[in-house]
Amino acid sequence: MEAPPPGAPRSRRKVIAIVVAVILVLVAVTAAAVYYLIPAGFAGTIKVGFTISLTGTFNVEGTNSLNGIKTAANWINSHGGVVVGGKAYNVSLDFYDDQSVSGNIATLYTRIIQQDGAQFLLAPYSSGLTTAAAPLADQYNRVMLSHGGSSDAIWTQTSRRNLVEVLSPASLYLKGAVDWIKANHPTDQIAALYASDSFSSFATQAAIGYAQSIGLSVVYNQSYPATVTDLSTQLTAAKNQGAQDLIGGGHFNDGLLIMNQLKTTWTAPSPKFISLLVAVTEPTFQTQLGATANNVTGPSQWESIVSYSPSQAQSLGLTWYGPTPAEFTQLYGTLNSGATPSYHAGEAGASLLVLANAIQQSNSLNTTDVRAKLGSMHIMDFFGQFQLDSRGMQTAHSMVLVQWQAGAKKVVLPSDVADATCQYPYTGA
Repeated sequence: MEAPPPGAPRSRRKVIAIVVAVILVLVAVTAAAVYYLIPAGFAGTIKVGFTISLTGTFNVEGTNSLNGIKTAANWINSHGGVVVGGKAYNVSLDFYDDQSVSGNIATLYTRIIQQDGAQFLLAPYSSGLTTAAAPLADQYNRVMLSHGGSSDAIWTQTSRRNLVEVLSPASLYLKGAVDWIKANHPTDQIAALYASDSFSSFATQAAIGYAQSIGLSVVYNQSYPATVTDLSTQLTAAKNQGAQDLIGGGHFNDGLLIMNQLKTTWTAPSPKFISLLVAVTEPTFQTQLGATANNVTGPSQWESIVSYSPSQAQSLGLTWYGPTPAEFTQLYGTLNSGATPSYHAGEAGASLLVLANAIQQSNSLNTTDVRAKLGSMHIMDFFGQFQLDSRGMQTAHSMVLVQWQAGAKKVVLPSDVADATCQYPYTGA
């Protein structure tokens, strides 16, 4: 039998040493992972799960919403976390891209709850995706806060036990624009052109009913598919009906489409007053349209110049939680290359702050306790007031009307918070 080479034992020792070294590295990495999951100074982690639209139809709104949620989480964790039972917990975010597709919602939220172990939930962006996610909050008994789903139908058509609304309902979105027309140009005839999704339909139909109830004339009323690529026929028809004002829209992409096609379909004269849902509030609306965006109005859930404050909360007998509007705006810019938060970022960030406040006030991580606290809270944060009715719908938050003027977004209503007056008529330049 041939003897082993003299160097064999040394080779084996070398291999063993390498294996031991690798094991030690893996142990160190594991320890580091645990450290980052539960940072120093925290007793544990509260995992908040959600899907968000980073691609697809709602990618602009979804991306801004995610950035707002991350900003709120950063503020919470850098200000002592959430205290429950005398122990501080940091907030961790567990999220997936739902691609703006409702068919992805059930699978992803089931994974978030069952596999990832999320204790609390945020809803997706948009009313359609929130409607798809809401049943899972009840099925798996998790509190879910809605930041981007405002259609009244989400709450009024089905009983929701664990879904809570942070933003104002869709039925109020276009009320400010209608009020402005009534007060300033009551003889104008209105065209309503809007996406057929739940939110856009509910918002615009509510505005039509309200306009007619106060004596305004609505001469055109037409919806279109959310995936529409051409609205020239509808815009021409609205003009031919003698409409002077245009309200409606839906989300970012169709808002851009409406404005771009107005240039060729509704000219000489252009509409005198335009108010569109969602799209107008996004900074990229003006970036992509340039002068075409000037004098276009739209409803907003929040703008950074609307200055809610701890002193205002105190004067109303309300508790305050979280950063001021200026602090949120500054932190958002620091985390997002100097960007200014849109209302989608504001409402999404506020949803996480409301949740953290409810957990802390209830002094519990139990779904029933936290949901009960949400139902009884009347508070203020940088986004404004928060209070719910018995269904979980928002009743205390106030909206504003914005308008692009000479390349700058201005708040024009209500007058007590406005930084400009509404310009009329729209000229297309």
